[in-house]
Amino acid sequence: MKTTCGIDFGTSNSTVAIVKGGKIALVPLEGDATAIPSAIFYPSEGEPPLYGRAAVAAYTAREQGRLMRSLKSILGSDLMAERTPVGGRSQTFEGILVGFLKHLKAKAETFAGKRIDDVVMGRPVHFVDGNEAVDARAEAKLGDIARAAGFGNVLFQFEPIAAALSFEHTAQQRELAFIADIGGGTADFSVVDVGPDRRGNSDRAGDILANDGIRVGGTNLDMRLSLAAVMPQLGSRSKTVLGHDLPRWPFVDLATWHSIHTIGTPKNRLLLKQILDDCAPPVVFERFMEIVKRQTGHLIAGKVEQAKIVLTTEPDVVIDLKDAAPIPPITTTTFEFEKAIGFELERLHMTVAATLAASGKHAKDITVLFLTGGTSAVPAVRRVLTEMLPAARAVEGDLFNSVGFGLALEARQRFD
Repeated sequence: MKTTCGIDFGTSNSTVAIVKGGKIALVPLEGDATAIPSAIFYPSEGEPPLYGRAAVAAYTAREQGRLMRSLKSILGSDLMAERTPVGGRSQTFEGILVGFLKHLKAKAETFAGKRIDDVVMGRPVHFVDGNEAVDARAEAKLGDIARAAGFGNVLFQFEPIAAALSFEHTAQQRELAFIADIGGGTADFSVVDVGPDRRGNSDRAGDILANDGIRVGGTNLDMRLSLAAVMPQLGSRSKTVLGHDLPRWPFVDLATWHSIHTIGTPKNRLLLKQILDDCAPPVVFERFMEIVKRQTGHLIAGKVEQAKIVLTTEPDVVIDLKDAAPIPPITTTTFEFEKAIGFELERLHMTVAATLAASGKHAKDITVLFLTGGTSAVPAVRRVLTEMLPAARAVEGDLFNSVGFGLALEARQRFD
C-alpha cells in the first residue's frame, strides 16, 4: 500500500500524520514532539533556516537574523507575491511557505522511510471572512505551495471535519457532534452525525449538517491582550503636543504576529520618528522606538502569548519585558483579559449560533461538544460553547494533533 499523509498547517502550530500499511501515525517533527510551532528563523549570515522551537529559541537567544511566524494568515492576500529580505537574500512570502512545507514533508518521509506524493491538506472553513473569491484564491495558493514543496496529489478537507473524523475514530456510539476547532488563526465549527456505523463510509455528505467559521483565534486574543496591557506602556495612550491621540497603527502592528516584521521598514521608521517628535511627553514612546531598534517585537508577542496561557489557569500574571526594552513589569488579570477579548467572544457566539441554525438542529439535540485547537482551552472561549450547548457532553481532544490525525484518516479513505 502507498504511504500518504495529512498536514494540518496551522497559524501557530503544525502537525503531520502518515498512513503507512493502512495505519495512522503522528510524525515526530521536532525531537519527540508531534506538533511544531509554525515558525521560521533565518540567520543573517545565510545559514539554513531553523524551524519550530529551534527557530523561536534562536530568536530568543538574540542571534542575528529574522523570525517569521503566523504566515498562514496572509494566504490569499497580495502579500504572497511580495519579496522580503531573509537570510541575506530577497524571497517571496510564498517561497518562505514552500520552504516550511518542504521541511514538514522531509520529516514525514524520514519517518515513513519512503517518498510521499499524496497529501490531504487541512483548511479553515473560511480563510477570509465574507469574501468567497479571496477564500478560493487562498485554497488555490495553498495547493500551489504544497505542489511546489514536492507533493504530486493535493486534496483538501475542512479542519473541523478532520477533527470530527478523529473523534469518530474512537466513538463507541452514535452522536450528534458539535465540533469546535479553535486554533491560532481561525475558529471553525461543524455539526456532524458520527458513530461506529458511519466510520469508513465513502460518502459522508449526508452526515455533515453544517460548517461555518470565523477569522478569530489565539493570535487575535494575543493582540487584544497586548493592546490592553502592554501597549499603554509604550505610548498607546499618549497625546500629541496639540492634545490629539497618537496614531493607532504602530501599536496594532506591533501587537499582531504577522505584522511585526513590517515595523522596522525604512518608510515606517520615518513615520515613527515623526510620531516621536510630535509626542508629548516623548519618554514613553521612546520605549517603542527602542523595541524597533532592538528588533524585539516578536519577543514581546511571545511573552504576551505565554501570559495568555498562564491566565487559562491563574487569576493574574506578571509580564516581564526587560529583555525587550526598558519597561517595568506589567501585571494583568483574567478579568482584564476577558474584558479585552469581549468583541472576539461575541463574534464566536454569533458564529456558533449561525452554525446551529444552518444545521437545522437545536442546542438540545447536540449530544457531544468536541473541543480541539489550543485556543479552545481559554476558559472564556470554552464558556461561550458550553453555555450555548448545555445538554452536550464536553470532550477535549488532543488540542494540537486531532486535526492532523483526522486528515490522515481522510487521506487513507481518499487515496487508498
